[in-house]
Amino acid sequence: MAPAYDGGVAKSQKGNLRFKGPERLSLDLATALELPASAVCNELGQYPCQTVHGVSLGGVDPYEHSVYETAPVTGAAAPLAVERTVLSACNARIALDVNVPATAVVFKGVTLTNGKLTDAASPAVATAVSSLARRAWLRDPTQEERDTLVRLALDVEATGTSNPGVAWMQAACLAVFSSAEAVFY
Repeated sequence: MAPAYDGGVAKSQKGNLRFKGPERLSLDLATALELPASAVCNELGQYPCQTVHGVSLGGVDPYEHSVYETAPVTGAAAPLAVERTVLSACNARIALDVNVPATAVVFKGVTLTNGKLTDAASPAVATAVSSLARRAWLRDPTQEERDTLVRLALDVEATGTSNPGVAWMQAACLAVFSSAEAVFY
């Protein structure tokens, strides 16, 4: 009997993976990206994502929506809520790193020329990718993971977007922080 194809996904070393939920997800993003908790995600600039997406992410809301217990399964809207929360946090960090390079945290030393990465193969880009992985996965990326995220810069540039350097930062940050390894504990 031939072994079943597992899609190349590594077996978890932990026997009981758990979805982070709204509070842990937001606090982990705030800590990893060195943002104040209030800057992680605000829908329409005024509603905290924990309030807007809390129930979708497995939280409870007894006062507003009479949800007293967490759902036994993750809802269909949870992946979108995770992506919105992560992308908002990534955008906040990227804005700080690009607009105030002297205090950059993740994308330190990554330079843009005419909106494009000056050199996708530069040590600064490799360091930024490693920083993202360490912050999200608490480990160094493999060479293949690093190469994939660096190649992503060329793919983003090929789309013709007006600011491919920042678009790459957004895509790389979103890919790392919305991965299963970052969303489960």
